[in-house]
Amino acid sequence: MEDVTIPSGGENGFHGRQPTAGEWAGMFAHTVAHLAAQLTMTQVRLRAIATELTARGVDPSAINGRVREIAGTETGTYLRENLGEAMAELIDIDSLEADIVDYLSSPEAP
Repeated sequence: MEDVTIPSGGENGFHGRQPTAGEWAGMFAHTVAHLAAQLTMTQVRLRAIATELTARGVDPSAINGRVREIAGTETGTYLRENLGEAMAELIDIDSLEADIVDYLSSPEAP
């Protein structure tokens, strides 16, 4: 793992020292759990919206078309915002963006 100096100030509890491998693992697990919780809440909300729209007679193909449209124009922006500057430098965002757009544009996409 690359040495990364944690800023001092006490906010993170490391006071400028390097976290141990166990502390890194804990931070990583906490971050992944937090992201999974956010994703789950978003999925629940989107499922509620989709269910309500379908109940009100909105054509699902129109919604899928809008998903494809938005994916094509906004995926990269959302990825960069959600990953943050540090992670964006480590990930091939263009490739990930293309994969997401391809997936959301496929007929099999939910």
